[in-house]
This record gives sequence, C-alpha cells and structure tokens, in this order.
Amino acid sequence: MAYQVGDKVVYGIHGVCLVADQEERMVDRKRVTYLVLEPVGQAGARFLVPTHNENAMAKVKQMLSREELEALIDSEAVRADGWIRDENLRKQTYRELISSGDRARLMCMVRSLYRHKAAQAAAGRKCHLSDENFLRDAEKLLSGEISVVMGLDAEQTKKYLKEHLIKE
Repeated sequence: MAYQVGDKVVYGIHGVCLVADQEERMVDRKRVTYLVLEPVGQAGARFLVPTHNENAMAKVKQMLSREELEALIDSEAVRADGWIRDENLRKQTYRELISSGDRARLMCMVRSLYRHKAAQAAAGRKCHLSDENFLRDAEKLLSGEISVVMGLDAEQTKKYLKEHLIKE
C-alpha cells in the first residue's frame, strides 16, 4: 500500500500516526526510502519506517473507516468467546496479540477481559494484575484509532469501547 504525506495510519503498538514525510537516506551505499511517521498527540516523536522492509511495513495499517470499525466491533470474530483459562497460555497469547496489532483479535481479547472482570467482581474477587495490565494496553491500542475515527475524546472512547464490546 502506498501511503501519502498527510495520511493517518495505525503503526503497531504506537497507535495512530500521521505520515509526515517520505525521505531518502543513504544506508550502506544504497538509497533507502523511509516513511516518516509522527504519533498523534506526541509532539516531537518520529518513527522512520523503511519502505523496502516488509516486516516493518506490515506494522503500518490504514485507518479503518467509521463503517469498517462499526462492522468489526459487531463481527463474529470479536463476539467469539476468547477467554483462555490457562494463565500462562493466556499471558503468552495476550503478549503476542498486543504486539500483533490485529484489531479483531484485540477487540475479542478486550471483550473477554471485560466479561471476566465483571464475573470476578460479581463473585467478590479481583482480576489478576497481569490481566488488568493487558486490558489497559489493549484498550490504549484500540482507543487511539477509535477516538480519531469516531471523533471522541479519551473518556468517551473508553465508554464507547466498553458499551459496544460487552453488549450481547
């Protein structure tokens, strides 16, 4: 996918970024083109993504449209029961999910964690700290894009995500 200066994209665990520029640099006597990404809301930060590196470019994703986002949230992939009972397997799986940036699987994970957290609270118990941390990290990854796409502030975005993922 060819990105243009001015496009907003989602870049791996860094969230929503603006394609600020494309620049060429000499590296080992070869001319290499980089996408210059600036994270939205983080003045001064920049990422250089080599356009010839498929693994690096795979982390740059086009932002979803409002319709695509709503369809994804309501999809069967997100609605699937994703709870993993084995704590070690859950930690490993969630760690991989966070770094993958797979929106559908992240939403499924967040939905499972919301449901587990509610069940734990109803039983007078708390969630494992690791589950709380994974939930926070996944919410942060998803919230940036949702906020931009839906035009919501941080608090509204968290509420939107929770309301739409816990509904049956």
